[in-house]
Amino acid sequence: MSNLVFPSDDASEVAGAAVEYGHDPGQTGLASDSFPSGPKTDVKVVSAGGLVFRRSGDLVETLLCARLRHGHQREDPPLTWRLPKGTPEHGETVEETARREVQEETGVHVNVLAPITSIRYFFVGHDDGVHYDKTVYFFLMEPRGGNTADHDAEFDVVEWHSYEQALELLEYDNERNVLEAARSLIEAHGQDGRP
Repeated sequence: MSNLVFPSDDASEVAGAAVEYGHDPGQTGLASDSFPSGPKTDVKVVSAGGLVFRRSGDLVETLLCARLRHGHQREDPPLTWRLPKGTPEHGETVEETARREVQEETGVHVNVLAPITSIRYFFVGHDDGVHYDKTVYFFLMEPRGGNTADHDAEFDVVEWHSYEQALELLEYDNERNVLEAARSLIEAHGQDGRP
C-alpha cells in the first residue's frame, strides 16, 4: 500500500468546505444515488492519516485532534474529535502523506509502524456541488518527539486520550472502526511501541 503515489492536483479535499454524506464502516461507501439531486460528477480523491499511540504502563493513549463545533447548542459537545489526516502532495506515497500530515496537524513527530485500514465515504462540495468519492488510508504510528502545542491551525485542540475515551470522543463511526482495527496491532507491539 505504501508504494502508491498520488498527484496533488486532484481538485480535492475542499478543505472544510464540504458536507459529508454518510460514513461506511464496511468501506463500501454509498451508492451515487444516495447524493442529493444536482450534478452527478463523482471525483475520486485520496487522503492519508494516522493513529498515534503511546503506553503508560498498561494504559494505551491515542492522539486526537478537535475543531470547535460551529453553532453548537448547549447540549452538544463543543468540539468535534477526529484522527489527523490530509491530502498528498505531488509525488508522495500515502505513507509519506500520513507521516507529514500527522506531524503538521499534531506537532508530534512520528514513526510509521504499520498500515491499519482504509475508509471510504462521499461528500458534496459546498462551493462546487461536486460529488467526491474519498478513500482515506490510515497507519499505526508511535511518537518520537515534538509537542502538541506546535500543531498547525487545522485543529483547535490536540490532546492525548485513553483508548477507551478516544472510542467515545471520535465524531465518526468509520474513525472509531479504524481505532478498533488498530487494537490488535497495538497489542502486538511491546511497551516501547516495537514488536
